[in-house]
Amino acid sequence: MIIEQRIYELKPGSTHEFLKAYEAEGLALQTEAWGNLIGYFVSEIGDLNRVVQIWGFESFEDRGSRRAALSANPAWRAYLGKVVSMVVTQRSELLTAAPFSPIK
Repeated sequence: MIIEQRIYELKPGSTHEFLKAYEAEGLALQTEAWGNLIGYFVSEIGDLNRVVQIWGFESFEDRGSRRAALSANPAWRAYLGKVVSMVVTQRSELLTAAPFSPIK
C-alpha cells in the first residue's frame, strides 16, 4: 500500500468554512473516487490553519488512475472553485510502510 499525506495550509480564519464545504461536497466526491480515507485531521498546536488528509492506495498506478478520474469529474472541479481561495499552500507526500508498520 502507498499512503498519501496531503497537507493544506489555509488562510487564517477559514478552517471552519473549508471543513464545512469539504464535508458537504468534497468528502463524498473524493471518497467515491479514491476510496480509502485513513484519516482527516486539523492542527491544534504548532502550525495552525492546517488540514491533513491521509489516503491509502494499492499502488502508485492505482493512485494515478484514481486521481485522473477525480480530476475529470465536473462536480469535483466545481467544488475546487469554491475552496481554492482558502488554500495558501498544498503539500502531498507519498509514504510506504516500514516492515514493522501496523498499516501495510
